[in-house]
Amino acid sequence: MKAAGQHVGIDFTGKCDRSPNTLLAHMLSDYVLEKYGWKKQNELQERMFKGYFTDGIYPDVDALAFMGRECGLDEEEVREALADDGLRYKVTNMISENNEAVLGGVPMFIMNGRPAFSGARDPSAFHVVFDVLLGHRREVR
Repeated sequence: MKAAGQHVGIDFTGKCDRSPNTLLAHMLSDYVLEKYGWKKQNELQERMFKGYFTDGIYPDVDALAFMGRECGLDEEEVREALADDGLRYKVTNMISENNEAVLGGVPMFIMNGRPAFSGARDPSAFHVVFDVLLGHRREVR
């Protein structure tokens, strides 16, 4: 995994000694998408991935609040979002719905509500699916 990561500029250090429950990270990601849009969400997700995979930071409430602040969010706002039972319920339901739709494989890519493919893919695989969805191509070979 380390060699594959280096090929695309990701330094998998293995510094974090435990696997996280990613619910809090998913909650924060959803909150940021809804409130600030996809660009801020992407910035935050990049920071969370680097935090865990490179810096060895376990994504608990304190760490997520810190990473949110590094991305320009108010730390208290992040803590409030992570304590929001309505957001927890929403994200838990989204996860359950996605788990029901997925046949297997990580990552699993769902396009327009349907499973498209699973597993690590070359970017060209995405181009093919997007071309089909946009009507530029009739089928995926």
